[in-house]
Amino acid sequence: MTKTAKVLFLAIDAGDKFLIQNWAAEGTLKNIRTLLGKGLVGNTMSLEGFFEGATWPSFYTGVTPGRHGFHRLTQLNPGTYDLYRCYTGEFIKHEPFWNSLSKAGRKVAVLDIPLSGISRKINGIQMVEWGSHDPNYGFCTWPQELKQDVLGRFGQHPLKNSCDVQGRSPRDFCDFRDQLIQGVQRKTELTMHYLKKEKWDFFAQVFTEGHCAGHQCWHLHDPFHPNYSSETTAMTGNPVRDVYMAIDAAIGEILAEIDDDTIVVFLASHRMAHNYGAQFLLPEVLISLGAAEIYNMDHVHSPSSGSENRMDALLKTVWHRMPQSITGKLGALRDSYRGHADAHHASPPPTISGIDLKKSKCFPVENALSVGGVRVNLAGREPMGIIKPGTEMDSFCDDLARNLLKIVDYDTGTPMIKSVRRTSELYQGEGMDHLPDLLVEWSDEKYSGTSDNGDGKGSRIRLFSEKTGIIEGVNSYCRTGDHRPEGLFIAFGAGINPGCLDRTVSIMDFAPTFTSLLGVKSSSVDGEPIREILKA
Repeated sequence: MTKTAKVLFLAIDAGDKFLIQNWAAEGTLKNIRTLLGKGLVGNTMSLEGFFEGATWPSFYTGVTPGRHGFHRLTQLNPGTYDLYRCYTGEFIKHEPFWNSLSKAGRKVAVLDIPLSGISRKINGIQMVEWGSHDPNYGFCTWPQELKQDVLGRFGQHPLKNSCDVQGRSPRDFCDFRDQLIQGVQRKTELTMHYLKKEKWDFFAQVFTEGHCAGHQCWHLHDPFHPNYSSETTAMTGNPVRDVYMAIDAAIGEILAEIDDDTIVVFLASHRMAHNYGAQFLLPEVLISLGAAEIYNMDHVHSPSSGSENRMDALLKTVWHRMPQSITGKLGALRDSYRGHADAHHASPPPTISGIDLKKSKCFPVENALSVGGVRVNLAGREPMGIIKPGTEMDSFCDDLARNLLKIVDYDTGTPMIKSVRRTSELYQGEGMDHLPDLLVEWSDEKYSGTSDNGDGKGSRIRLFSEKTGIIEGVNSYCRTGDHRPEGLFIAFGAGINPGCLDRTVSIMDFAPTFTSLLGVKSSSVDGEPIREILKA
């Protein structure tokens, strides 16, 4: 295929497909309603087990998590028991599709695609995290001088810090909503300025404000959520709908500036709904099943007192349960403290959530609240591995899965865990050592209320099995909405037939679709071009 049309890509990060369709049908989202009527509409699916962290990296590389290895901003460093901050631009070795376009001479503008790094010397411009849900690098650009131009013209995004804030009052939620809407409006001005400034072959903008609204304000939208309060919503309204309406208005303004040669692809990446499950109880579950060992401070050889050891263990546990927005800011202070402590005391065992990693058969690793990750302490891979590869590994994983699947909600008797999958059954590739070995998918039938979202309410979760007994607690994380893997896309332009696609496409299919549309060959990708779009 030779170079033909121009491509405009617009997306709502974590936009919920059902909200979009329902609000469009009733006329609340009038611009998206128009798109649904004149475009090719299809369902998308993100990556099984990794649809929280790997959606966007797999979108722009076109490969599975088994190949690119990224699933979380905080990951386990293979061959160690150390957690580290994973910077996607340096970590992911598979190039984003815009690099291929750039090398082929296509002019590109890539704005705020989540979890991406700066591609230096691309033929065009790139902005990372001017407005973003996942802070990793902070706002940066290519070329570097573009940053000052953006800040001089449009300033910072109104939401200057992470959206994860504990204990918001109704007034705080109103202010939060207003910041997101102002961010959408300012992002629209920014988008239109740079869209009109050059003749682009590929131009992308992602509205991440929908992601933040979904996580923090779902209980203000969903009357079935444990934290829903009619008194609160009387003051706040529905911030999720308000933010979606602002994005819909932005899409209308942007589309008014394009010509007939432009192919438009709109994506709602991986949807949002109520938060669920009991991921915060998984460490205690593993301990109760005998698969993990609690960190025993009394056995640590150190000249420090027992109270100091206990305090250090407590701080470690609290650290791993804190939002990344806070740990990122306190990282330097923690490292300074560790260096001072290590100079005076023997190093304690590595821990996650109070679990002694060296003595445990397995331990939890961060993955998602909806799908937990478990790492097996594998001999030959981990420094002090316990479980041998092969038959022993298989038997251990099978037994653990059976025991996890027997866990029920104590109050209703319904299963709390939907599935336990081996990652190696789903994916293969050079990035596998960076991923959890087991994926624990919680049942979404059990809403997980939070004890700290501004109203002081929360529902206690009680897990039970014959082996674990009762394990209970209240989720204290501020998020009331969480991800699902399903998404939605709309494509329209000359040559694209309107209608509904009769199949579901993978999130990995967009990278080869964009390169094929612009006459550039994709190499070594797992996704396939969406042939119905390529008819253009």
